[in-house]
Amino acid sequence: MSHLVKTGSLLLATILLTLVSGLVRAEPLQDGPYVLRAADGSWHSRWIEEKSEGPQVRDRTAEIGDVVSVAAIGTLPAFEVKLRGPAQPARDEIQINARTPLFVMADTHGEFEIAAQLLQRHGVIDHRLRWSFGKGHLAVLGDVFDRGPNHTELLWLIYKLEAEAARAGGGVHLALGNHETMVMTGDDRYLNPKYPRVASLLGVERYASLWSEQSLLGQWLRSKAAVFRLGQYLCLHGGVSRELMDRGLTLSAVNQTVRSALTEQTAPRGEQAEFVMGQEGPLWYRGYFREAALKGGFKLAEQSDIELIRARFGVQAILVGHTIVPTVTALYGGHVIAVQVYPHRDEQTHAPVMEALSIGKDGRMFRARVDGTRELLPRP
Repeated sequence: MSHLVKTGSLLLATILLTLVSGLVRAEPLQDGPYVLRAADGSWHSRWIEEKSEGPQVRDRTAEIGDVVSVAAIGTLPAFEVKLRGPAQPARDEIQINARTPLFVMADTHGEFEIAAQLLQRHGVIDHRLRWSFGKGHLAVLGDVFDRGPNHTELLWLIYKLEAEAARAGGGVHLALGNHETMVMTGDDRYLNPKYPRVASLLGVERYASLWSEQSLLGQWLRSKAAVFRLGQYLCLHGGVSRELMDRGLTLSAVNQTVRSALTEQTAPRGEQAEFVMGQEGPLWYRGYFREAALKGGFKLAEQSDIELIRARFGVQAILVGHTIVPTVTALYGGHVIAVQVYPHRDEQTHAPVMEALSIGKDGRMFRARVDGTRELLPRP
């Protein structure tokens, strides 16, 4: 009898081990492509595919003008992207017609499926992830990277939509967030566990190497602005602090400083770069939010600070992400709009949760929810 018990226990243990192993293997690893320039100047597209024998690295030579494929994720289809030449520095000011519709999202943090569904439900992209917003403009207020498992796919989607929107007479504009600058400068503390595995499989010591100036998307990201004016709105990730205003920094000066700080150079940053890339700079500032300001040691911005910013840059309102809010929220008399409703799934229903700011042709602002509904944004 004891022999049967031991045999049964051993069999049960073997079954459990097999099940656990199966669960571990159940999460496939796929990522890429990473389009990288080799030492001889040639381009290579490298990506990871999950096969029956485990994740496999693929490598193919590439040229500007080639089309690369980004694999399907969940219910979202695969899509193709045409590689473009080096990106020119993004404009500090984008002039648009006052009746141009805008869609503003922030802090997607690798949650590709949720972010894409939000864009689909509000007509910015179609079911095949193609631009369908016509002459409208999409602004993404930073932090595409980190935490979630699919920031590579998100960045390729934004890159693709940028070209498609331009052909349609619209526009896509990405503001750099603190997590973009962190990943590009080697700060991996918020990376999804998937990405250190990706770096190891692709044979690089640091994940940041895949986003260097010698990568196609790395160069493209370094061309982006940290803060820009889109029509009558100032768009950025964190916010404009009073100290930045007191320094008299222009949009051009801020953006040039950030780009310089992201170039691969060994020289130490100057004082202006330390400021712009620091707590009071546009990537990290949280002074528009009472609780976050108190917790983070920021001086809470006053209404007079907001009016100074509006007058200096000639805008109606400041649109920001970075600081989490439960719903898209108007602050300071409607002159600061907080956009970051963190993408996640409801614990009970597993339904996706995320919001964006939708601005119609008549200038009215709406909370745009991932389920496709809209609500007129209340003004304080």
